[in-house]
Amino acid sequence: MWRWQPETLRRLLLLCLILIMAGALTGFVYLTKAHYDEGKQFTNSFRQTHEKLSSVLFVLQDQIHSVYMQMSLDDPLFEWLQQSESGVHNMYMLREIQQQFLKTINSNPLIVSIYLYNKSNDTVLSTNYEFTRLEQFPDKALFDGKPEGSGRWVQARLEKASYGNAKTIITFVGNLRGLGWVAINVDEQKLFADFPESHHMLLVSRDGQVITYRSGLPVPMDSQKLNQIMQEGMDAEAPHPVDNVLAMVSDQSPGEWKTISYVPRIELTPEYRHRQQMILLLMSVILASGIGLYVFMRKSYFQKIVQYENRYHRNLEDLRTHFVLNLLTGKLKEQDMAGPMREMNLKLASSKYMVVVIQIDDYYRYLLNMEKDERFFMDKTIYNAFQWMFKTRYAAYPVKAEPDKMAILISLPEHVEEDSFISSVEGTVRYLQKEIRDTCNLTVCAGVSQVVPSIATVHDGYFQALQAIEYKVIYGRDAVIHSKSIPHKQQQDGLFPTFDINELIACMKEGDMVQFEANLDSMIKTMTTEGRFSLELLNAALSNLLFGIVKLALELRQDISGMVQENMFMKLYSYEFIEDKKTYIVYIAKTVSDHVHVRKTGQNKTFQMIKEYIEDNFDKAISLTVVSDSLGINPSYISSLIKNELGYGFVDYLNHLRIKKALLLLENKHKPIKQISEECGYDTVHSFIRNFKKIHFFTPSEYRSKLQQK
Repeated sequence: MWRWQPETLRRLLLLCLILIMAGALTGFVYLTKAHYDEGKQFTNSFRQTHEKLSSVLFVLQDQIHSVYMQMSLDDPLFEWLQQSESGVHNMYMLREIQQQFLKTINSNPLIVSIYLYNKSNDTVLSTNYEFTRLEQFPDKALFDGKPEGSGRWVQARLEKASYGNAKTIITFVGNLRGLGWVAINVDEQKLFADFPESHHMLLVSRDGQVITYRSGLPVPMDSQKLNQIMQEGMDAEAPHPVDNVLAMVSDQSPGEWKTISYVPRIELTPEYRHRQQMILLLMSVILASGIGLYVFMRKSYFQKIVQYENRYHRNLEDLRTHFVLNLLTGKLKEQDMAGPMREMNLKLASSKYMVVVIQIDDYYRYLLNMEKDERFFMDKTIYNAFQWMFKTRYAAYPVKAEPDKMAILISLPEHVEEDSFISSVEGTVRYLQKEIRDTCNLTVCAGVSQVVPSIATVHDGYFQALQAIEYKVIYGRDAVIHSKSIPHKQQQDGLFPTFDINELIACMKEGDMVQFEANLDSMIKTMTTEGRFSLELLNAALSNLLFGIVKLALELRQDISGMVQENMFMKLYSYEFIEDKKTYIVYIAKTVSDHVHVRKTGQNKTFQMIKEYIEDNFDKAISLTVVSDSLGINPSYISSLIKNELGYGFVDYLNHLRIKKALLLLENKHKPIKQISEECGYDTVHSFIRNFKKIHFFTPSEYRSKLQQK
């Protein structure tokens, strides 16, 4: 007897499951598409009708406000409103106003009539009821509310002031400079004439009152349901389901009303429900056959291998990012690179590479001002923009080095011209800078490395780009800074040579702010061109100078806090760029210098005589007693006078003159240090070295070596 083989049964079972699933899936797709298309078409039709009518209504509101504003600025109209009694001239003006009103009505078919109330003579001018007293005017109740400000809208009603063909109207009533009021009436029937009857439309005022609704239809819901529609539909950009209706709310700001539309939901129709049941049935069949296929395939194939492959592909991009980041930071050895690059399909086979580091200013604060979900989305969007732009143009791998920094490793083609390629990369960065500035109002600074010769040295390019970013304080927030255009950092042999504060202070005392600024510029230029620049070092040097200025003011018994009236050190640190810091230092120095100059103008002849004697004899064996004996002046008085006039004592002044002369003598590299010490008036060479280092922070020999290097 013939029997079915197990393998044949499995294949038949698989074929049956596939056929069942394919048939159910085909029917499901067809019904779902029809279901979706009908619902989408219904929703789009409702939305389009609502938007069309809302546009008409908002345009009408703008037109009415425009007419009202024209009336508010019409001088003949206000000339008539100021007339308390009627006369021939008044009637002529009245006729002109009436003609102007009729032109307005003829130019806008929705406006039925216009009423003008003159408060001065208690009369009403109407385009359909002519001219009468307010008491005799049928719609006099319109002017009882005395609308102020920009006016108000009155709920729909029958027009009383008509010639028998009464229409349902809504009215805008506005104040005219406190001299009267104007009422502009709109035909409600014409307002809704071009829209389907199944489309319910309401106009609701700011305070929640219904101004009007479709003619012939009662208000279809209570105020509670109306408030629910307004609250849930205001923030929705598409029709929003509320209970058993589909509703949409539009608002114009500034504006006097909201437009509300609603129709019965399509889900409540029998055809829609029947199709929905069929879709659910087919989904059940698809799910059941899918489960069967899953169980069958699970038993037939290697589930773990599939899982590993899926997981690998999902994590491949993360692995690439982590690998490139390790390359840039120098955490990988050259022998450990080739294998992972092949496994992750990283195409970095080139002999030339460069690195671009991009920093977004104030990025933390920008993201913190957003909601959590929006913050993640924006961060991802900006990162993807950089990725897409560089990956589509170059063999590049962008990675996020820090929350506000992105590093891009770029592989150069073999035969490309380097300068042209670097110029192209800069153009790409400039384009992204503009996009982020226009979209997010953020500035972007970029550092571009030099071309490095191998994959093993890309970490050098990364640190070159990081070093270039530091020079943002010089080049500006949105600069593209090339590593080759900045000085390379050198091995430091101790502290960075600081500038001579005493020389700058001396310029202040002499009132020579031009020389002060020139010396300050020279100091800053030295710091930024000798390859040892950093923002911390710059702040430290400028703070040291600012401290010297404060010290000078205190020595001269000047209230510097009263002159400046702010925390000078905090203000200095708050400036981000060098030019701003320098300008602030010059401002403080000039403020103190001006006070010093005023003080020096009253300098007495005795001090001038003492100063000239010391400057003539400072390089000899001189002391306070020698000066006193030579000039016949009390030594205590001499010491006090020098302290008051110069801000420092006799010994400091003497050392300042001697070291100043020593600087000139040190330029002769053949003259011994001991001889220079004697020519400057020092008893021992040790005393000379100690005082020189006290002012300049390094020895005379070190200073001479640096002069020779330069």
